[in-house]
Amino acid sequence: MNRILLLEDEDIIRKQIMRLLERNNYEVVGAANLEEALSHYPESFDLILADIRLPGPDGNQILNYSEQVPVIMMTSYASVRSAVESMKLGAADYISKPFDHDELLMTIARSLRENRLSAQNAAMRRDLNRLYPQTEVESLSPTMQKSIEGIKNLSADDQFVYLQGERGTGKELLSRLCHENSERNRGPLVFADLPMYQTAEIEGLLFGAQKDDRRPGSGLLQAAHGGTLVVRSISVLSLDQQLALATQLLEAKSRRRPPNVRLIVLAIDPPPVAVKENLLHTTLADLFGDNIFPSLPLRERRDDIAPLTAQYLRLFVKRYRKRRIVLSTDSAHALQAYQWPGNINELKSVIERAVLMVDSEEIKPVHLGINVIDGKASHTGLDLSLDAYFRYFVLNFEDRLSETELASKLGISRKALWERRQKMDLPRRV
Repeated sequence: MNRILLLEDEDIIRKQIMRLLERNNYEVVGAANLEEALSHYPESFDLILADIRLPGPDGNQILNYSEQVPVIMMTSYASVRSAVESMKLGAADYISKPFDHDELLMTIARSLRENRLSAQNAAMRRDLNRLYPQTEVESLSPTMQKSIEGIKNLSADDQFVYLQGERGTGKELLSRLCHENSERNRGPLVFADLPMYQTAEIEGLLFGAQKDDRRPGSGLLQAAHGGTLVVRSISVLSLDQQLALATQLLEAKSRRRPPNVRLIVLAIDPPPVAVKENLLHTTLADLFGDNIFPSLPLRERRDDIAPLTAQYLRLFVKRYRKRRIVLSTDSAHALQAYQWPGNINELKSVIERAVLMVDSEEIKPVHLGINVIDGKASHTGLDLSLDAYFRYFVLNFEDRLSETELASKLGISRKALWERRQKMDLPRRV
């Protein structure tokens, strides 16, 4: 139940509003002046409804104590000036007396909803910063920094971008940077993970249901209106579907109609190769022009291994509340020698596993699960095989982690985790 602090000096009006709100399932605390309101700890409420004209300090003063709580100002002196002043001071909304009961209830519901969405967005941004810390970007080699600078320097935010590279090389990180460094950063960032869906579902997922030519669809394309749509594995779309996507984006841009979307494609093959192999429609390929940015495999930019390792080591030592842990010289050499078929994602998983397994202050090659023979590396493991480690990790952490968290820690999808559980006869213990 949402709690509301009502700041109103006239007893009759305060009691009427309190009864109205209580009938609509709000918990209400009333106060006749600012001092009384402060005694109830305004920051502990979900919303504050305050009259501007009060004996003593004005109701606007409550804004100095409300922190993240939305405040709706009430006044009998309805004027544009008082509304503007309240909003400038940080009020979430404004309503003038006498007001209709339904109008007040709608205003309260809207402010609560907007504040909840704002809090959710802030939490999501914090979580993204945790998953994709800025230091990870700063740690990258000059080769990757060149791609990052090229993305940041794109002259127009409506230019489409093609990010090409092997799986796990950081294409998603680059797409997020592309969005965050554009004027669209306040708009939605929508990911279309096409490989996760059945072929029959993809068209509806992307375009949604369109009842006529004048009504936009309800799919991911429309959900990204005003922001960025990131499409992973565009080749999953048929050539006809790719043409339909390109046509809709071009028509929307030329006619200034929704959806106003910037398209970013994450792909393994560069456009010329994809077109030649009938994986990419020429019309869609033409939309990217010269905005093609490579994300090189980790084996071709070994300068990134050391700084990324240091970054991940700090991250997981802090996350799992471990004591000080360092990397041995032999371990550093093993990391440099390994070919990294899984690229950055695999490096991150290897370091996380090592932090979990190590029982001393030094990570040795045995903790990495990679083996170096005659200067070459393979993931055969010195201590545990991949299957053995999978079984060890699942059995030891499934009682404290959800399936989604387990899959994330192992660097695989939830579906892959389920399939591997079935294959290894390792059902989740209740």
